[in-house]
Amino acid sequence: MGECLTRPVVARASFIVTPYEPADDGRLVPQLPLDGPCRLPGEACRLRVHHVRERTTGPCFRLTVLRCEAHGRAFTLYPPGHRPYGRVAVVALAPSGEAVRGADRFAGTLFEAARDAARGTAWPRERSGGSERWWGTQDRRLEHAARLTGVAPGLTVEVRQELASLLDVDLLLLTGQSTSTGYRDLGHAVCQVLDALRPGPCVVDRLGAAGAHVGLWGEPLRFDPSTGALRRHPFRATGTTGPPRRQ
Repeated sequence: MGECLTRPVVARASFIVTPYEPADDGRLVPQLPLDGPCRLPGEACRLRVHHVRERTTGPCFRLTVLRCEAHGRAFTLYPPGHRPYGRVAVVALAPSGEAVRGADRFAGTLFEAARDAARGTAWPRERSGGSERWWGTQDRRLEHAARLTGVAPGLTVEVRQELASLLDVDLLLLTGQSTSTGYRDLGHAVCQVLDALRPGPCVVDRLGAAGAHVGLWGEPLRFDPSTGALRRHPFRATGTTGPPRRQ
């Protein structure tokens, strides 16, 4: 496992996060932005709904895909807490982005693999009936969770410092957990960082920024229905400059 944790950071395309609300017929539909991640200075987007994508994993409801006629690009609108190609959420939120009262914010998320690992619960070595809960998935999600929380062996001191800043946790916590070996110790290290995250609505933004910084996904661009604008996440790593990556 230690070898795969040293993979280089990969730049990925930015993506749009927007609230999904129930329509009159009960379907969940997104708040539609006016511009996409493809917008250029002085050249506005022209967006239309292209199609909807059925989902049996991830948010488990249909996601809307927009197409920009001005720039010839299509992109999916993701609900808060989700990201491209993710089969589970990073933070458990309602489709609108609101916290679910009384719910565990990391239950059933990417971090479930690390929590089980910390308890010494290894997922089955054989994949049965298409189940997601098998060792290959747990190993991959544990690797991602370790990079995201800054405890993965092989991360540079600079990256760990930047992740500590983005997550608003003590750098000593990350460095102290970075020597973990074996799936159980690594799961415990991830959980130590999760427990140190401040409660509140900023958690999803901080984790989104951290994931983008280590190349797990692109930069999340949040649609603000009150202003009609796309907003970059408010947390920046030390030395991070430049415009968001475009899809």
